[in-house]
This record gives sequence, structure tokens and C-alpha cells, in this order.
Amino acid sequence: MKLIARQKIWLAVVVVTNLLLWIIPSDVIELIARDRQTMLGRYSRTHFYWIVGVAIVSAVSFYIDWSTGATYKKRWFQVIAILMFLTPSLAVVDFLLRRPEAEHYVRDVIAYHRPADAVFRETFVDRPTVFRTYPDAPNGYGTVECELHTDARGYRNQGAGDAFEIVAIGDSFTEGSGVSDQHPWPTRLASMRKTSVYNAGMSGYDPLHYREALRETALSLRPKIVICMIYEGNDFRSAKTDAKRSRPSISKRFKAYMKQSPILTSIDDLLINTFGPIRANAPIPDTNAINWMPLSIPPGPSAKRYAFAPKQMRDMYESRERFSQDKHWLNPRKQIADMNELCQKAGISFVLVFAPTKAHVTLPLVADRVSAEQFRDFLALRKKKTLPAPEEFKERLMTNLDAREQVVGDWCMREGIPFVTLTMPLREAAQAGTQVYYTYDQHWTPKGHDIVAQTLADFLRSIEKSSPPAGDK
Repeated sequence: MKLIARQKIWLAVVVVTNLLLWIIPSDVIELIARDRQTMLGRYSRTHFYWIVGVAIVSAVSFYIDWSTGATYKKRWFQVIAILMFLTPSLAVVDFLLRRPEAEHYVRDVIAYHRPADAVFRETFVDRPTVFRTYPDAPNGYGTVECELHTDARGYRNQGAGDAFEIVAIGDSFTEGSGVSDQHPWPTRLASMRKTSVYNAGMSGYDPLHYREALRETALSLRPKIVICMIYEGNDFRSAKTDAKRSRPSISKRFKAYMKQSPILTSIDDLLINTFGPIRANAPIPDTNAINWMPLSIPPGPSAKRYAFAPKQMRDMYESRERFSQDKHWLNPRKQIADMNELCQKAGISFVLVFAPTKAHVTLPLVADRVSAEQFRDFLALRKKKTLPAPEEFKERLMTNLDAREQVVGDWCMREGIPFVTLTMPLREAAQAGTQVYYTYDQHWTPKGHDIVAQTLADFLRSIEKSSPPAGDK
């Protein structure tokens, strides 16, 4: 078949586009460091799906374009007709396949919750979620059989009650991700203090949700103390981000709806399980940025292992002065101040707890064993701006490590808000050989929750001892 000029040009465009997509690889080192899937050992998931999508479109375009006259128009009609039939048909099938009982959250209010009086069971395995990961990746913490029971309000509590001495508010670190019902720190704190503690933590919450959960649930429980835990990993958000979360756009809601599609999820799983293992163990040319991960603490044969993403180190690199004026701190600061004011009006003591990231806790414990070049190369995977020379970079990183914690703590002191930081208790436990975080997941192990609960129990006891007896002035 002799090609006309139009067909030759289109053939050249399609071939070049497909070749470029196949030739240009993704940053495999960054994908490994961020625990992201690598397809065929060299492409990110998004990149690979572009390859597949463009290949399908190319095949359809050739089917149409390699014809002339009436056949050309006929093939256009065939393709359009198939699309017009398939699109609504797949939408209907997708809708029918969705299982409402499988939904983990009820988003009827800003402070969303889980279905009431429900039971969720899962087997949590601490291992990389991707096929291509760190060279010779060690075993993680192990397997934890998890049960999560919700109460009538949709929070992780067993039993009923209308009044509690303490209400705990937070995100997945408070609700308890990757642990069973007996492990989350609010449950352990109740056992240690032999008192009632209500867990109003919810996976995915941030300070906007904390404030709404206080208004909608916590205050009605008439507690003496409200403990709010702020996680430095993702709780510092701007007002603009909050606005998007509380009033999502149509495109955002459509994206969330499609993300839960059973058809797309099945296709995604099929492609990952088919192409993810291929060349998953292929050699990596330069591993200097990641060959010190996961960290070994303490060093030696009994070491526990910890891995984290470059983003956590990037956050630690910000100076105290810069963070104190950052909109991502000023916004949650206002929300925390609102919570404190609400508690004061209700005669409730408000306590703020600072939950550090895994990087914040572990970096000082390996600083003498990891070179400045390795630290710098690791952060450079996510911070594309020019970084200083390795030694200067490492010094600045270690200087700024506690910047966020110090800013939050100093502000709480000025506002008269009791403040508890978990950094040192977790760091000391890790140094002593207790695995406080999972290896590949960013949450606390059952032992980590125990340490958090003990730290808070000791803090509350110290407050009670320092408070004057009732009636004293």
C-alpha cells in the first residue's frame, strides 16, 4: 500500500512519540526512595500508562488513517460509535460493581468518620509496597493481624459512653494505623491511667478536621482533658489547601470518584502485577543516594530497620525563622488557637502533642555513620533546587532538625497551652533497640504506641502534681 503525504507525516509523528516514551526512563532511584511502583524496571506508573495509552491511541489512529475515501469515513464512524456505546456502558457497570459496604468512611460532615458499629479486619505486613525497592531490602517488623471496631459515632472505640475524662483527637497516628484495637495510644493511656479515654482520631484528618471533631463530638463528651496530636509529616497545611478539602471542586470530586472505580482498580492491579516484577532486580547504576537505607538502629546484628521518603528530610531542612512565618504553619496555628479557646470556654484543659516524623527521630542516631554526600544526594531526589556543598548541607540539616518542633513549642508556651513532644522518648527507645516505627510504613508499632502512651501518662501525672489542691489559691 502506497502512503500519501498525510499518512507519512502522521506515521512519523506517532512513531517518534512512541519511541521517545519508551527511550526516556523515569528516575528509578527516586521511585525506590519514595516507595513508588517501577514498571519494567525503568518507568514510573504514570509514565508506563502514558506508553500504554499512546500505543492504543496510535493503533486506533492507524486503523483510521490507513484508509481513504468512503473507507476512511466509515472507520471514523465505527470508532466514534464504539466509544459512544462503551463509555456509558462501562460507567453503568462500574457503578453497579461498587460496593457501598466496602466504604471505609462516611463523609457527611467535614469531620468525617467511619461507618457506625462496624468491624474492619486486615493483615498488615511491614514490607515495601512495590516490587522494585532497595537493593537487598531487609525484612520489616513482621505481620500484625488488625481488627478495628467502631462505635455508634464511627470512631475507633469499643463500648458505649456519653462522658469521658480524656478525649484524644488526631489522625492515623491517634486512630492507630497498622495496629489492632488494643494497641493505639489512647487505649493504652486509658489502661495506664485506669480511666476513660475516647479515641476521636481518624485516618486522613488534619487540623481543620481536629477543630471540627472537637466541635461536633469531643465537647459533647464533657471531658476534663482534650489531647490533640499534631503530626509534623502532613499537618502543616495552608488555608488554600483547607478550602480545597472542605469545598472540593467538581474535577476534584470526579477524580476521587474515579480513583475508587472497581474497573480502573482492577486494571491497575493487573498491570502492576504483570509488569512490576519484570526487571525488578535489575542493576541500578548509582545507589549512593539510597544505599544507606533502610537505617540500622542501633548498629549491629540486633539492629532495627527504618526507611523514610526524601520529603521527610526536605521538611527538616527548613529553618526556624522561615517556618515561623510559613503559611503552612500560620493556618494550623489559628486552628489550634481556636481549639484551645473552645476548650477554655467549656472549662476543659487542652493539651497539644507533637508527633515527629521517622526522619526527625532517627537521623541524629545515624549522623556519624552516613556521609554528607549521601544525605545531600538523598534530599536532592525531591528538592531540585541547588543545594550547598555536602558538609555545609549536613550541618544546616542537623541545625534545622528541631526547627518545627521548637516553633510550635515556643508558641504554645506563649499561649499557655501545655505542650508535649514525643521526639526524645521515641528517639531514646529506638537507640535502646526498641522498634518504634515500622520499617517501611511511617506509623508507630505497638511498642511505639506504648511509649507514646507512657510519655503522656507521665506528663499528665506531672501536671496533676504541680496543680494546687481544689480550693487552694
